[in-house]
Amino acid sequence: MSNKFNANALTEYSKSYARRTANDFYQNHSTINGQQILSLTPVSQINLLVISSLSDKWQADAEKFRSPYFDFTNADVQEALQAFMNTVSQHICVRREHLEPLLADAIRRTITLIFDPRAYFDDLLRGQPEFTLTATALKQIIRYTKINQFIATHISQRMSGKPFIYVNQALTYLDEALTQRGHELEHYDKFVALFSEKVPMNIQALLRSHVPDSIPSAPGRSFFDTATESGSGVPPAPLVPIENAASIVRADENTVPPAVAPVPDPTPKPMSIDDTTSGGPMFLDGDSGPEPVAPISQPSQLQTGAISQPTTTHTDQPIASASSETTPTLNDTLRETAQPEATTVAETFHRAPIESIARSISLNQKFRFINQLFNGNTGAYNQAIAEIDTLDSYGQALDLISYRYASQYLWDMSSDEVSELVEILKRRFS
Repeated sequence: MSNKFNANALTEYSKSYARRTANDFYQNHSTINGQQILSLTPVSQINLLVISSLSDKWQADAEKFRSPYFDFTNADVQEALQAFMNTVSQHICVRREHLEPLLADAIRRTITLIFDPRAYFDDLLRGQPEFTLTATALKQIIRYTKINQFIATHISQRMSGKPFIYVNQALTYLDEALTQRGHELEHYDKFVALFSEKVPMNIQALLRSHVPDSIPSAPGRSFFDTATESGSGVPPAPLVPIENAASIVRADENTVPPAVAPVPDPTPKPMSIDDTTSGGPMFLDGDSGPEPVAPISQPSQLQTGAISQPTTTHTDQPIASASSETTPTLNDTLRETAQPEATTVAETFHRAPIESIARSISLNQKFRFINQLFNGNTGAYNQAIAEIDTLDSYGQALDLISYRYASQYLWDMSSDEVSELVEILKRRFS
């Protein structure tokens, strides 16, 4: 849920609008069909989201129809089943008690798409199965999205014809679209007027803070003209390197506001050694950093992920600001963990090439990987290992675990389990 909204107000408004709309329609009808749903409200995005929900349920019911006792891969069976499902889809018939919850959800999602498109698409992408966005799923998203459709179209263009991408990559493309083409976001005023025709919309009550009025208005266009067309005439998004877009997005996040000077206490008090209110540089976590220590002649050991490398302390060089350093990505961190080479006979033996990841993992390692890396989900662990074993290169394996599993299960990149898994990958693809 977007933090821009008052959650209770958004829920109540959505239910109230759905209830009023259902009252008006079902006064003269006992059921509603597909064509009637497409014109149910003056906000066509709501109508399309209701149709999208029915489409999802239709496909889920088709999957349930499959039986393990019959050959559903047979061409005749597939053709007959497709014809049957197509025929059923032409006879939508929904009673009020079934439509109203779908309508309220569609209203809530539409309002989110209007006022906070970033949160709308973020929720949509993170809800994809297996943390993977397929080209087919994205095509459906574009088909049923008419407000701010250019965002989904931009993601599709950045996929460059790939059958799927991981959700982390899709989220990067999402931020890229908003950074480059934020001026194309549709203004909320016209939608507030449409909503208010049925139920007055109070923006101040709905949002935590009022939306600024500086959003430029987009050219008006009919929503239904391209309701089912794959190409809606949206111009291609300019392609820029991902790192450039990411740096733009992070610009505001890395700006640290100046600290407010404390009001001096009129009562003098002696300075103590433990006083930490000096005006020294602040670190990212808000404290004043580690206590200074006397210089030593021996190199110190600094932890970087799961690897320790010797560095020599220099007292005559300025300390770089934390904000000037580039934050490493998960993929960079995983690649760093694979850098050290074996230095002993035992390590050399344990780093010998292997043919199968699954067979090279000890029983103790397997239990630790399942519990520490996959939240105790044995099925997810088995699926991940089997998928990695089918890959062709070490780079593909690192991309898979960094873009998918490390983000999905929130791995601690400095843990022993991550280091051991990376070492196994290196042996598998050496």
